Amino acid sequence: MNAEPLIVVEPPDSRGLREVRVRGEVVGRAWSLGDLRGLLRRAEVPEDLDLEAGELVEWRGGGSEVWPDRPWRRRATSVLIAVGLLVTAGVLGKIGKTDVSDALSFGGRVAGATFLFASLVEVIAAICAFDYVGKWRWVYSGAAVLVGVAIALTLNALLLAMQIDAGEYSPYAWIWPTALIWAFWALRKIRPQQIWRQSPHPKKVATGAAVAGLISIGNLLYSRVYVPYSNPLTMDIAVKFGEPQLNTKRNVLYVPMTVTVKNIGKVPLNILGSLYTVYGRSANFAEKARGIAEWKADIQAGYSLERNASVMGRELISSGEVMVGAGGSFMDPGDVMSEEKILTIPANSEFDSIEGVAQAVTIRSDRATLSSDFASSVTQSWDKSLSHTADAPSWVAAPGDEYLRFQARLYYSNEILNATRRPRYATIWWVVNKSANGGQYSYLEATISLKNEEAREPSALDRQETSTSYGLYFFTSATVREPFAALVKPPAR
Repeated sequence: MNAEPLIVVEPPDSRGLREVRVRGEVVGRAWSLGDLRGLLRRAEVPEDLDLEAGELVEWRGGGSEVWPDRPWRRRATSVLIAVGLLVTAGVLGKIGKTDVSDALSFGGRVAGATFLFASLVEVIAAICAFDYVGKWRWVYSGAAVLVGVAIALTLNALLLAMQIDAGEYSPYAWIWPTALIWAFWALRKIRPQQIWRQSPHPKKVATGAAVAGLISIGNLLYSRVYVPYSNPLTMDIAVKFGEPQLNTKRNVLYVPMTVTVKNIGKVPLNILGSLYTVYGRSANFAEKARGIAEWKADIQAGYSLERNASVMGRELISSGEVMVGAGGSFMDPGDVMSEEKILTIPANSEFDSIEGVAQAVTIRSDRATLSSDFASSVTQSWDKSLSHTADAPSWVAAPGDEYLRFQARLYYSNEILNATRRPRYATIWWVVNKSANGGQYSYLEATISLKNEEAREPSALDRQETSTSYGLYFFTSATVREPFAALVKPPAR
């Protein structure tokens, strides 16, 4: 039996590497003739050895001219794989870092921590890419790259699906399809079957990739689908008139009024705006019962039907914020806002009753939060000379009506939604308008829209969407009424 030659160079493998044995012992793998010379030098083979000497060197699967490796292509491949992994790591890191500290729920913060961990895995995989595409000296580098690409493929596919579902463009929108194409390319380049065969623990590799993918899917589905619907937003608003007092001349009536706003639910909320309004109602009394024609006129005017009274109209006595500067404030469950007001009314007013009502506009703080500049964002419909200069959108108020407007950006409950959605802005108007009969009315109107689209009137579907997605709710108190005659008591004898 012939003895084995001093040097044996095996056929090129699937990546162009040729295994080299000296004296029967594997000394490494070579990409090229120069690489082979380096291996032989380290194996203490004389540098002047003739590699074409058949009795000393055996070339299997091709001679000294067969080196299928393309160095620049190989290096470019390793760089592209590493860049894709690092881009994914950067996106995951940004989302995770933001959600760990700022997510609006505990689950969201846990998801943020998971994304930070996945980002670290991607960085490790990027480093291992150079070894795996190279000579694969570390046996686990292929498994690390496979897990990294699996995470990137899963996350970018789901994020792209969320972007398509939203039907919107965001600054990140171009990343998901680009990264997804890259992930399929990288998966083809790294040859998962080869990694499977050569890994010392293939089942652990598969399990790691599967667990990483499932964690990624679970957290994305949580951030997109899970919303705490089991805890509805509930608020109690109450208006109460106190004991009235006349001044010493008995020509001015002072009526104390307390307005209370309480978060009686289990969900924290942000106050976009709150408003109380007090009206004086004027009516004519008729001894003869009014007929159907008068009742129809009452219905058309929005009044209740009354047998012996004809409502002449309502005049605005007082209106304002429940608590000045409370717009944009945060209310935890159980928090209470209360304000004492003093109404000043001429004692000889020809009102038959006064009516008080309050309302508040809120969003759920577990679905979105306001930017800090909400309270300072006020704009008004008049200039310094108090001349009217701007009209609100036609669906908010009629031309010439005066208003205050507040607007600020909304941030979603987690950074994943911020990355796949266009920015939304909450806008609220406090309007004072004049009715056809000369009276004044005060009310709040609000919308959540894209930037500079607040003038578009929201449809019923839009209002349902903002209520579902952000918890935008209008809460109104019961209307309290007091007969004006009972407030202006005759002097005690």
